[in-house]
Amino acid sequence: MSRCRRMVAALAAILMMLATAPLTSAQMLGQANLGWQQRFLGIIPLVKPDPKDPVVVTVNGAPITAAEISDYARTESQMINATSTQETRAVWKDATENLINRTLLLQEAQRRKVTVPEGEVAQRARDYQVSGGEPSAPGAPDPQLLEGVRDSMLIEKMLDQEFSDHHVQPAEAQIKQYYDQHADLFVKDPGEVRIAHIAVKLPNNPTDAQKKAAEQKVMKLYAEAQKTKDFAALAKKESEDPESAAKGGDLGTFRPGQLPPVVDKLVFSTPVGHTTQVIESNLGYSFIKVLSRQGETYAPLGEVKAKIAMTLLDYNEEDLVKALLGKLQKSAKIDFKPVPGEQQQQSS
Repeated sequence: MSRCRRMVAALAAILMMLATAPLTSAQMLGQANLGWQQRFLGIIPLVKPDPKDPVVVTVNGAPITAAEISDYARTESQMINATSTQETRAVWKDATENLINRTLLLQEAQRRKVTVPEGEVAQRARDYQVSGGEPSAPGAPDPQLLEGVRDSMLIEKMLDQEFSDHHVQPAEAQIKQYYDQHADLFVKDPGEVRIAHIAVKLPNNPTDAQKKAAEQKVMKLYAEAQKTKDFAALAKKESEDPESAAKGGDLGTFRPGQLPPVVDKLVFSTPVGHTTQVIESNLGYSFIKVLSRQGETYAPLGEVKAKIAMTLLDYNEEDLVKALLGKLQKSAKIDFKPVPGEQQQQSS
């Protein structure tokens, strides 16, 4: 085996072992950001009225109950795969805010006297059942589903008029500007990337003290790497990967697919001159600096124009909905009610 092949094989093995850090809860929630369509139209709380169900908040006098929030939060949790206690609490809070805003939008649609044909409501409700949104047996939709679907359609129709009045369709200049400013999103062939790293290793069966010391060391080095103009000197002095440290941390040049998948994704999404996040495993810690790229090719504007237009349309719609909600919230009377046991549960 040639020296080059041995180096690539050794590097792949080292980075594969160091590329096992799981996403944090905050990262998972961040990736699961719901659009306005999902938040205010797609998730419909289907709860039968119960006088024993405590009211959590009123919006201009309209009640939102604990059962409605729990039902909404259950659906949202499934959509974003929330499992931890931290995520569950965040989803419950998000569900409360989304139901308040959904109520404000519905009240505004009613104030504007928006209407939808009952036949269309019934058909949309049947479609909702068929798609799996409503767990009840096939047949005529129940009153809760019909009411929830009708409310969503009123909001949708009102917002469609808002979008039309405010011309949310992106202009050609906006599309071109987005393309120029986000060229990295339209790479057809990422070419080659040259990388260097700094590693801090752990012994076999490390103690908690050894793990803490290694973590503190790598974070200190990571902070230094963000400030120094001489990454190579830092790697030579501090990296615990002897072969690459002797070369200033330089690991060589790689094309997509030559590195372990997690590392591959990190380095090809990190700008030149920047470092990846710290990567953790049971063997230690590492972070990688992207030294250079070459051979990149990009999709022409005409090939991605429709995709950009859809992206900008989503942005424009989202901004308009936020602006409308901001106005509605300023004049709304929103009262939160104490719920027996809820405060104790949230603090436990």
